[in-house]
Amino acid sequence: MSQEINERGNIVERSFLDADRYLFDFRLCSPQKGWKQYDTNQDAWYFGVWVHPERREILTYAEGDVISIKCPTIQSFQAELNVMAEFYGDPPPAFTVIRPDGKRTRFYDKRPTAH
Repeated sequence: MSQEINERGNIVERSFLDADRYLFDFRLCSPQKGWKQYDTNQDAWYFGVWVHPERREILTYAEGDVISIKCPTIQSFQAELNVMAEFYGDPPPAFTVIRPDGKRTRFYDKRPTAH
C-alpha cells in the first residue's frame, strides 16, 4: 500500500484487491455501514465509487485498484467532492420510466455531500 497527500490536503492510500465491485457494494461499502454510492456514467462490475460522509472518506475501485481518500476537514472533503463532480460530470439517471404515451421520466439519486 502506498500513501500520499493530494493538493487538497487529503490522505490518499492506494492498494490492489483481486475482486469486483460487488464486494464493495454488498460488504465493504454497504449502506448499512454508512457508505453511499457515488453514481457515475462509468459504473460497471469493474468500477465504482463510494462516499462515507460521516467519516469524510471516499473509496474508488477500478479493475482491482483501490483508492481510499481520507479528508481531515469538512472543507477538504467538500473540495474533494467538487473535484469529483467536475471529473465525472452529471450523475446518470438511477432509473427511467417510460409511460404508455412514450414519454420518459428520469429519476436521479442525490449525490453525497459534506455535512
